[in-house]
Amino acid sequence: MPPLRRAAPLARFPSACFSAALMRPGHIPFPALALAVCLLFAAAGVAVLDDYGINGDGPVQRRIAEQNAAYIMGDRDALPGGLNVASDSYYGIAFELPLLLAERLLGLDDSRNIYLTRHLLTHLFFIAGGFICGLLAWRMFHNRWLALLTMLLFLLHPRLYAHSFFNSKDIPFAVMFVIALYLTHRAFRRDTAGAFVLLGLIVGLAANMRPFALLLIPAVLALRGLDWRAAADGRARKNALLTAGVFAAAALLTIYASQPWYWENPLRFIDGIQTLSRHPVLMNSLFQGQIVRSDAAPADYIPVWFGITAPPGALLLGLAGMAA
Repeated sequence: MPPLRRAAPLARFPSACFSAALMRPGHIPFPALALAVCLLFAAAGVAVLDDYGINGDGPVQRRIAEQNAAYIMGDRDALPGGLNVASDSYYGIAFELPLLLAERLLGLDDSRNIYLTRHLLTHLFFIAGGFICGLLAWRMFHNRWLALLTMLLFLLHPRLYAHSFFNSKDIPFAVMFVIALYLTHRAFRRDTAGAFVLLGLIVGLAANMRPFALLLIPAVLALRGLDWRAAADGRARKNALLTAGVFAAAALLTIYASQPWYWENPLRFIDGIQTLSRHPVLMNSLFQGQIVRSDAAPADYIPVWFGITAPPGALLLGLAGMAA
């Protein structure tokens, strides 16, 4: 009987190598590990894409993008009177316009295909946000398991995951805010004008989606002020002032350039914030067994809803993080 042959080296079998690598993730660079996890999420998202229908805001958001596209292209027949008479002109289009562009580049005219494509692109953007979230944690703490947990907490949040298919307003804003936080960390590490210009661009786009992102502008400027105060020499102080200036300029110019409604009058930005802070549409909600109006919500409305829609583990970890 001939002797048994020795097993071939593992390196000769790529699939076996890949499986072994997944079993020993410590040998994989974290970005590659995070990308592999995100690809699995993308595959799962494609598999359940048909399970999500159209929410009430979907057609409205698409109409806003169409109105702004007509205004940009100078199509007076499609938008007589311009954006002055268009409804909801104060809503940002930083994400809606690319969705409309993708729809037109693909030549979609069937409503089902249009909204399935919108849902797919929104969901993929959400997964990209999870990747950036994990990357931020990895670069901050240099711990792959903490970074992986951070990414999974983002991607597996029940409310965020469900909305990531049909909510083209809040989910893209959440992702853009995460990207802005990542670029904030990157800008302060690199300490270059280019890094702060890029940060200002992303903060401006995030503010286009939701004015809440405006809080990042004074936050970054305050931190640059601390750097200016702690600078050891005149050159470092000049750099702190320069980077603060280019950041603020990039953010404000992006806010203005990304919203056609501001082009005729930049002060409309203030009107838009005031409108969104007290939205003119009144709605009724069932809250703790009672019907409450959107303009007269009780003080415990936000904490109660926050508490029952976020997983207990995420809440506990968040509280522990703030305490630490």
